[in-house]
Amino acid sequence: MLYDRPYMREPQKPTSAQHKSAVTVLMALTIGVFALQQLFNVLFPSPYLPGTENAFMAQWFALSGENFRSFKVWTLFTYCFLHSTQGFMHIIGNMLGLYFIGRILEPQLGREKFLILYFAGALFGGLLYLIIHFSSMTVVVGASAAVFALMTVFCKIHPDRPITLLLFFVLPVTIKPRYLLLGSSVISVLGLLFYELPNRSNMAHSAHLGGILLGVLFYRTMIQAKSPFSMFGIDTVKISPPDWMKRRKKDHSNNLSYSVNRASRNELQKEIDRILDKINTSGFGSLNDMEKATLERAKDLLSK
Repeated sequence: MLYDRPYMREPQKPTSAQHKSAVTVLMALTIGVFALQQLFNVLFPSPYLPGTENAFMAQWFALSGENFRSFKVWTLFTYCFLHSTQGFMHIIGNMLGLYFIGRILEPQLGREKFLILYFAGALFGGLLYLIIHFSSMTVVVGASAAVFALMTVFCKIHPDRPITLLLFFVLPVTIKPRYLLLGSSVISVLGLLFYELPNRSNMAHSAHLGGILLGVLFYRTMIQAKSPFSMFGIDTVKISPPDWMKRRKKDHSNNLSYSVNRASRNELQKEIDRILDKINTSGFGSLNDMEKATLERAKDLLSK
């Protein structure tokens, strides 16, 4: 029956046979790549400037206008696994964001949608960075754009859920996610205009802003199931033939037809099975409004 399925019961502790979460895999890959960067710096220092970083990883996997013009299109995704090796704050900040936000979002979105959001955020942030720095020699690395995309979707889903942040990793601050998103957006826009464009800072505010924009787009299309243009107040355009081309429908008032409850109990059960399988595969957030309403009505119908 409806509640006999394992994902309709109380959550159980994961077993070793189950797949590792996407958050765990992404963190392991990113930290592993960072360790590889540090190893390259020690074993293969730059022959031109002794004591500086090895340039191999940046030349082949970091995102830059020069790399993209050289048709290294894979750097639009690989750059999010690299981080600055001048210190640890860059990777620590991104991994903390990935862990604390990801462990909440992944069960809600499902593994597949979560990974789509993560890499789409990196892609969108990288593209916006390229638009601004296409002809420059600067490079961008880090998972910030992807993490900003995760943060944006979290803030849109839970706008009033209080969260506590450690400001400068020391001072605890409690804030509602809606204000966190607003503040991050303002900082990214101002940082782009007054620091990144005039070359006053090495921080890629454009990539952060790209991640935020992708997060909003993902929330509207993948979660709310709305048109991507609806955020600008533009509804989907409906095209219909002019009135003179329409044929008048014959009056069949004597031939009554019903669309409600036409399906048999077995057919309804099959539809519920399909919806529950979809939840098991992609998470509850993958359902559209009609499927949610069907599932809600079925609770009473199938219990009779």
